[in-house]
Amino acid sequence: MLIESSLILLLLLVVAANIVTTIKKNALARKWACQPLRSPDKNYLEGFRGFQELRNARADQRLVVQFGESMDAVGRNPHTTRRKFLSYPHVMTRDPDNIKTILSTRSAHWGLDRYRGTLMRSLFGQGVLTAEGQAWKHSRSFVQQQFFQESISNLHLFHAHAEAANRKFHNGFDGWTQSLDVLPLFGYLTLDIMTEFLFGQSVSSQIPSAGPQPGEVGTSLAQDIEGFGTSQDVASHWMYRANYLGRFYRVLPQRQFKLDRARLRRVVDWYANKAVEGKPEMKEGPGKLNRFVLLDELAKLTHDKSVLRNETLNVLAAGRATSAATLGWLFYFLARNPAVYEKLRSAVLEDFGTSLDPEHIKPASLRACRYLRLCIDEALRLGSPLPMTVRKAIQDTTLPRGGGADGEAPVFIAKGTAVVLNFFLTNRRKDLWGSDAEDFRPERWENHESNWDFTPFGGGPRACIGQQFARIQLAYITAFFVQRYDRLEPLDGDCPLRYETATTNKPANGVHVRLHRAVMG
Repeated sequence: MLIESSLILLLLLVVAANIVTTIKKNALARKWACQPLRSPDKNYLEGFRGFQELRNARADQRLVVQFGESMDAVGRNPHTTRRKFLSYPHVMTRDPDNIKTILSTRSAHWGLDRYRGTLMRSLFGQGVLTAEGQAWKHSRSFVQQQFFQESISNLHLFHAHAEAANRKFHNGFDGWTQSLDVLPLFGYLTLDIMTEFLFGQSVSSQIPSAGPQPGEVGTSLAQDIEGFGTSQDVASHWMYRANYLGRFYRVLPQRQFKLDRARLRRVVDWYANKAVEGKPEMKEGPGKLNRFVLLDELAKLTHDKSVLRNETLNVLAAGRATSAATLGWLFYFLARNPAVYEKLRSAVLEDFGTSLDPEHIKPASLRACRYLRLCIDEALRLGSPLPMTVRKAIQDTTLPRGGGADGEAPVFIAKGTAVVLNFFLTNRRKDLWGSDAEDFRPERWENHESNWDFTPFGGGPRACIGQQFARIQLAYITAFFVQRYDRLEPLDGDCPLRYETATTNKPANGVHVRLHRAVMG
């Protein structure tokens, strides 16, 4: 009897505490002149309907599109809405003012969500991408100072691995390549670039025979290095599935995830040992003397191998997959817009001729190639390789818009609420980008003054520290292939566009094309 009375009392106390909290938050909302957010869900039970919609859209590979349809269903100015999937409520916004508020103006009110704060940290460790508070400030300062060096954009690095990728493009007698899915090729290419940039030596995913061999490092480590990219991809996909399940993610089997995580750590620890010991053998070869290697620079500041491993893995997680997806989207759109491809090629040839000589071309000249930059920005906008990110309120706060019947009033955001910043949908708003917002048209950038409606590298204090490196990499690789091939044709033109949305957003069916080799003068 005593136990039952205690349980009833405890329940009453919990209910009373929730009522008091609700009254206090409602009072704050009134004080701050907030209006409620609109939602397509009439009650909490409809959260199960929302989850089923998500599941179906994910199976149909149109998840990012479904998010937009759900928002459009709530009425006028539906740019910030509330939904509840299972028992996990969240807010979604495609409003640039709200994005600016969260990432910049009131960034101190916001922390990382479970995906970056827990799941990504479990794979990549605590570093510049996954840390929070003072730990993040230390990581940011620790890594950011290295990215200010001019030597960071070593064009020899891009050139060597682009040449390796180009050898996969086999030409027939008529000059046309065979059918190619360039999306995985760009994945290998960016992996090799990023690992050489980070560690001083590539994992050689494009040419395994050029990587560390069993006789040099032992059979087990050589196998780990060869499988490094696959392990990153498989483990990252597990994290995405775990995030999709929300608080129920522990039902997923974790054995393979842990095996892949262990492989990544073994490989990076081996490179970290080399950096701490100051081994010179990884810096030999053309274009490698006095070059920038992130791990070597960090090893000058600390010999803590767990710190070296975590920070380099964090940079790899931030840079590799998004660059590959961007290149995939760019070639997907260029293949379907031959006039744009021709114009881009003319601009590249005019600025650089028929050869990209890393000895004579500077990063500044790549940045100055205007139409090349416009094409890359348009691919970043329309493809949205980083389709969304999530922040969680760490205190009661507000967003400037989204409340009330017209969506123009401020909205109250309670502590603990997750807000999805949907860049994919922001990048396709016709009221921001014009009636042709879903068309690939680089010329739109000639007159568009972008602010918080275009944030491919984030913004505010946590903006991507490697964005200049990424832009030079994208520009160099694009110019490299555009120089060498005068025509680009799609081989999957009749296939409806589907989106593989996980850690990045990319064409679900790949990018199947053929290219015609130019006659080089």
